[in-house]
Amino acid sequence: MSDERRRGWTAPPTRPARPPRTRVRRTLALPVQQAEPPKAVATLARWSAGVSRDADRMRAVLASTLAVCGLALAILATWADVTIHRGVGDGITPPIVRQYTGRDLATNVDLTRFAPDQLASVTAGLQANGLRYARQSFSWAEIEPSPGEYSWERYDAIVEALNRRGISPVAVLHRSPSWIRSPGTGEAFDAPPADLAAFERFVSALVSRYGESVPFIQLWDLPNRPENWGNAPADPNAYVSLLAVGSNAARSANPNAVVLLAELDPFPDPGGTNDLQFLRDVYAAGGGSFFDVVAARIDGGARTPYDRSTRPNEAALSRVILIREAMVEAGDLAKPVWATHYGWDATQIAGPVRETTRAAYVIAGLERARAEWPWMGPMFQWGLIPGADLSGGTPAEMALLRQDGSPTPLFTELGAFAERGGPGSAPTGLAPVAAHQYIWEGNWNQQHLGADTYRTTSEVDARFRLRFEGTGVIAIARLSREAGDVAVTIDGRPVDVSLASFQAEDVDIALARRLPDGVHEVAMRLTAPGQLTIGGLVVERAVPMQWPILLLLGSGALLLFLGLFDAALLVAERTGLLQRRRGGELWPELPQIPEWRPSRRA
Repeated sequence: MSDERRRGWTAPPTRPARPPRTRVRRTLALPVQQAEPPKAVATLARWSAGVSRDADRMRAVLASTLAVCGLALAILATWADVTIHRGVGDGITPPIVRQYTGRDLATNVDLTRFAPDQLASVTAGLQANGLRYARQSFSWAEIEPSPGEYSWERYDAIVEALNRRGISPVAVLHRSPSWIRSPGTGEAFDAPPADLAAFERFVSALVSRYGESVPFIQLWDLPNRPENWGNAPADPNAYVSLLAVGSNAARSANPNAVVLLAELDPFPDPGGTNDLQFLRDVYAAGGGSFFDVVAARIDGGARTPYDRSTRPNEAALSRVILIREAMVEAGDLAKPVWATHYGWDATQIAGPVRETTRAAYVIAGLERARAEWPWMGPMFQWGLIPGADLSGGTPAEMALLRQDGSPTPLFTELGAFAERGGPGSAPTGLAPVAAHQYIWEGNWNQQHLGADTYRTTSEVDARFRLRFEGTGVIAIARLSREAGDVAVTIDGRPVDVSLASFQAEDVDIALARRLPDGVHEVAMRLTAPGQLTIGGLVVERAVPMQWPILLLLGSGALLLFLGLFDAALLVAERTGLLQRRRGGELWPELPQIPEWRPSRRA
């Protein structure tokens, strides 16, 4: 018997355990409809699955993707290069554009509207605001009212007043007198002479009278406008005939005269021919030999000076690039372009302060042309005062002065630009010895050799200095046995240069390259007996934003090569020309050469 029974204790009966209660949730069974993906997604999924299962197809897709991406990058690089660098030059790429002047401030004027006693004050105001070139109408009808009878008094006073202030006139010869016009053209604003011999005598008489006092001669104005060509349709062949006669007469009277092509209207009325086509027609007619400078009319329109798009049918600063490209097409690369009308119409500019914005646009356009366009010469402001003058007159919204004579914000800003030294440094391209930026010390003589002008000295310690804005400078100097020793410095640092040579020749000498982009100064001094002859300095400016385009182009070429190369390998493998790659091999396995050596004897 157990100990519990012995003690009289009995364990309580054990209750059976209850099973856990399970809660049953009743749900309503609904039919479930399987959602189908869109057909395009399903098709793409099946195609992807097929590609992943087919290694050759995957390689073909990868090769095609690389080739397409490479081609896209190459196209993008080309587009960016054309957009950013179209018309941009470094100044030293041959042929170097021949400039006849410095690129100082300039304007159109009509000084015949002022009394003779006002000329001194008006020209003094031009000089005080940094203007060094004035484009002035010389009316044939007024100068020669009757055959062989000339009236020079008014124009003598104008030329004398401008020269006294150091302002070079650009004489525009136009407005034929009634006695030389063809019948039926009397009501036209201008008309070509019926007898070109009369025009030849007039040009010869004018150039002979003024000589170096009027160094720039422009033959006619807007001949592609019917109203300026006897109300007849524009005729480039007839204009070339007039141009040839006038040019030969001017150069015979003054061999150093610089002849400008007539300014052309970009958007003439019906019956006219736009400037681009008319210029091409002039070249086609053989007119390229009869002028030294192409004139362009630049209206900024509603576009900013930073807009780089070039549309033939829209006014914009960049449109002048099309003029330059027409010259390049004709092979006339060494001639400059002068903007004989340049500016913005304030009414075309959006914003509340239109006149202030116009002034900012004009200055920005000048700075862009100086930095990027070595083929651009002086840019003439549209007009001094509102009213009728050259090329249809100057609207009040484009003039430098208001009707009451007070200055506009543009005129004030041009003066400030001159005071800041904006035109004081030579820009990209050739700085001829006639440019105002040179500072000459000592006795220098001028030499004319064909179309080129040189300065020469034999005085020891004679020197010159030039401030320029760019990244390099090249000297056009004469080597000879008579050349003396020279000392050259760039920003005060000496440069080793020798002009001694057994044979006399004019050469380009690189004085500095890869300078920081900015303003620098070059100085040259004759240090020993001999001669120093200089034909000008060429300012270089490295074309900006080239490395991103080269990076894009190089990346595109690499991707295109890899894509095409892999595609060629795949084709070769599929056709059995090459063995297939295995695993992660980058290159196909070369064919195995069978064992040909005999086995060794035991």
